[in-house]
Amino acid sequence: MLSSGLTPDEVGLLFDRTGSLVRLTARRWGLDCRALRARALGLAVTHPHIAAEFVQVIEGAPPGSRPEDLLSGSGARCRWRCDDCSSEWLASVVSRTKRGSGCPSCARRRGAELARGRGARTPPLSAADPGLVAEFVVNLSRPDRDVTTTPSGSHDRVLWRCARGHDWETEARQRIKHATQCPACLSGLWTSRLEFQVAELVAASTRLTISVGARTPRSDREADDHLDLLVEELGLLIDLDPARWHSAAESRARDFRKLQRLAGRPYVRIRPTSLGRLPDGGALRGQQLLFDGCDAEPENWARAVISALLALAPPTSIEQLTQATRAAALARADQRWRGLRAGQLRRSLATEHPVVASQFVEAVGRPTLTPADLTPAGDDRVLWQCPDCGHRWEARVANRTGLGTGCPPCSYRRGASRAALPRAGGSFAHAHPELVASFIADDTNPGRTLDQLKPNSLDRCRWACPHCGQAWTTTPHNRHRNPMGGCGSCSRRRAVTTRPPRRPELGGGPANPAR
Repeated sequence: MLSSGLTPDEVGLLFDRTGSLVRLTARRWGLDCRALRARALGLAVTHPHIAAEFVQVIEGAPPGSRPEDLLSGSGARCRWRCDDCSSEWLASVVSRTKRGSGCPSCARRRGAELARGRGARTPPLSAADPGLVAEFVVNLSRPDRDVTTTPSGSHDRVLWRCARGHDWETEARQRIKHATQCPACLSGLWTSRLEFQVAELVAASTRLTISVGARTPRSDREADDHLDLLVEELGLLIDLDPARWHSAAESRARDFRKLQRLAGRPYVRIRPTSLGRLPDGGALRGQQLLFDGCDAEPENWARAVISALLALAPPTSIEQLTQATRAAALARADQRWRGLRAGQLRRSLATEHPVVASQFVEAVGRPTLTPADLTPAGDDRVLWQCPDCGHRWEARVANRTGLGTGCPPCSYRRGASRAALPRAGGSFAHAHPELVASFIADDTNPGRTLDQLKPNSLDRCRWACPHCGQAWTTTPHNRHRNPMGGCGSCSRRRAVTTRPPRRPELGGGPANPAR
């Protein structure tokens, strides 16, 4: 009955017995319930084409089991050999019978053939944006693709190189969909593509002159406040606060300080509703303007700027932009943005840190770059030369400008000089004030006095002998150990005069009367 395909539980129901008792009885008779059922419901019977690819059992079933011994729902892992390509792979029986899995090599080949027959759904990079041809270096995900075969909508990681020689990686889709640019070049600019787009849209609607990246002197220090937009006819200063860059706590504090500095002037900060107003207590509420909508759309920012213009001084006329004029304004903004990136950096290593730029030798691996091409806090590795000792070393630009690192040998010497200076009350002059008058000069570090030397200092110093007045050279360490000592000639003469008489038994002076 078991060989007909019935389970032990079903056989037990026929004889009013439990399935456990049926299994125990079969075990006593030396029968295998699963093997008996497999004769009727085994892999060889239900799936002969899969059983033909069976090689051996790996785990989950007794070793040496054959397709006739395995049920179609077994979880045993087996080795299979493809009838078409003879490739071998591991898979469970149930994954082959229930899930329809097959040879992985054949599946990949069929997928590649299907992709070649269907073709790319998006045009190649060279057709989507011809300006990317000069920046394309290599497709890291698919080295067999170039700029003419890499689909513009693919997620392939591509290595790019800008006109200034900066390398960076990003997906092909990111460059086309989001128009991403070189991050090193963007970090040296005070403006963004969004500001140019808003300026062109507002100028097209109001016929006013909108400048991007204006500057105004600060009252608290010798520096400038950088503004996003300036309406030249009205003198209105405008800052745009996208949530991506102005949502952090430190950003809100910095924006509030700037709002306080420009209080009372024709100045307004435009912020999306998701950010809310700055914590100004209501005193500066009139200089903050909120708007609803997505802050990634330049049209929303342009409408908010026009609202600020209407509140300050209504323009003579406001034109409703058509789809063609809006597209033309955005095209002009894109052209201005690209022209700004192609020009010389407004903030570079040469402009922000001229002293560090004077030590520039060359950028490692990019000999064409100059300090004017490097951002003030970039990660480019540069070869530097010390103006004091002439030593050359490599370091990142950010380490030189942000951390203030310099020439390593000079740094070691400065550290040693600082370590040689005594603490307050621990100098040689404090330890031996009676010897200060006999000090002449420090020959190792000219200009130092006993107040700047430790008692154990090894500097070679000149002293006036307290016994004969002659000058001699020794270290503060030696004088600290023997404060009553003097020059070499005095020491020898004083040693002869203070030497005890020789003993008579040794052929010396008079006998010892005590003896």
